[in-house]
Amino acid sequence: MSTKPFLSIDGQIELLKTRELKITSEEYDQASEFFLDNNYYRISGYSLTLRNNDVFSEKASLDALMQIYNADRRMRHVMLSIIEVIEIRIKSMLAYFHCEKYGPIGYLDINNFSCLNGGKINLKIVNNYLHITRKGDNQKKAMSESELFIKHHKENKNNILPFWVYIEVLTISDASKLYTMLDKELQKKIASQLGFNYSKGPDIVENLLHCVTILRNISAHAGRLYNRLFITKPKLSTSEKKQLRIDNETVVNNKLFSYILVLKSLTHINDFKLVIDHISEIYKQNPLVDFKYYGFPDNWRNVLEQTSN
Repeated sequence: MSTKPFLSIDGQIELLKTRELKITSEEYDQASEFFLDNNYYRISGYSLTLRNNDVFSEKASLDALMQIYNADRRMRHVMLSIIEVIEIRIKSMLAYFHCEKYGPIGYLDINNFSCLNGGKINLKIVNNYLHITRKGDNQKKAMSESELFIKHHKENKNNILPFWVYIEVLTISDASKLYTMLDKELQKKIASQLGFNYSKGPDIVENLLHCVTILRNISAHAGRLYNRLFITKPKLSTSEKKQLRIDNETVVNNKLFSYILVLKSLTHINDFKLVIDHISEIYKQNPLVDFKYYGFPDNWRNVLEQTSN
């Protein structure tokens, strides 16, 4: 199998110039540093909206490419900052309501989760439970010397952690799966607390938490959000769907903006205002970035500023 030959930084820049990307002689050193620091292959994904196949548009420039790339990096940081708030909130509710019903160490008993479905064992729930608890135990061991709260329970509490402590070693992905494993009563209680106080609330929350996990993983691993098409579509309300961008008579429900509406629905207003402020800064400081590729409607700020759950 043949692969493309190695290209030096100089060769990469010259190749882009032959494809009509505007890079002036004054920008050459800046371009060299940019490509060496960020990987030519990685950067090429950010150039897709600036070119048709391998030919760049007349407006395409190094400045535009760098603005798209740097704006996306900042956008990931904004997403992670609010996902942290959501993760803490969801984990707190999981531990609180589960302990309220089953006690501090009730999570150690698989029967305190919905492992039965119509009298039959739900193997998916069982496997998820075993996966999460094994991973949590491994994480607990790894943190036993570096984290005082783990060390305290190891030395003074027979290494038994109440759920409100154990939850701290789990991830948002674990929390998302744990929610699906709760009995219906607890699912409804948490959904109601989050503002989804209707019959389909638990199903909606399950979908939204899965979306948060997807966005977290992409952002945490420096994945591209700009012009990304998300496979999993969030279950938005009718009013939220009306706020989405429409391109060619099609509602855009598979780009970042729909996921931002998910984050909005799971946070308090004051926390989400910071997200709006940070996105506004990115928008103002990067005028060459077309936010339609994030799925943003033209009135995006008004949409995000509307009262949320």
